[in-house]
Amino acid sequence: MTKPYVSISVITPKPGRFEEFMELQLAQHHRVRGQVQGLRGGRLFRSLDGRSVVLVTAFETIEDAQRFRQDPRFTEHIARVQPLLDSAVPGGYEMAYEVGEI
Repeated sequence: MTKPYVSISVITPKPGRFEEFMELQLAQHHRVRGQVQGLRGGRLFRSLDGRSVVLVTAFETIEDAQRFRQDPRFTEHIARVQPLLDSAVPGGYEMAYEVGEI
């Protein structure tokens, strides 16, 4: 059985652009919800200081994640939010262990 592929990105919008970024991110969530092949689910965590977010997205396979990264719905979203960002640090992971529900 294949382990799910998890993408975790730490995203820091430019000062004064946090809310604009969040609006675009929420719109993207609504745009693709239920329409991405192999997407198991995701979470967006907003820092308490309002400066950054952590985006966690789980796919059935790494191939599903790679296919979505090439999807115009994703590439167009990245083009829209890129000017708002100071940094975005993505990484790929697989589950080592899980306890409880989040």
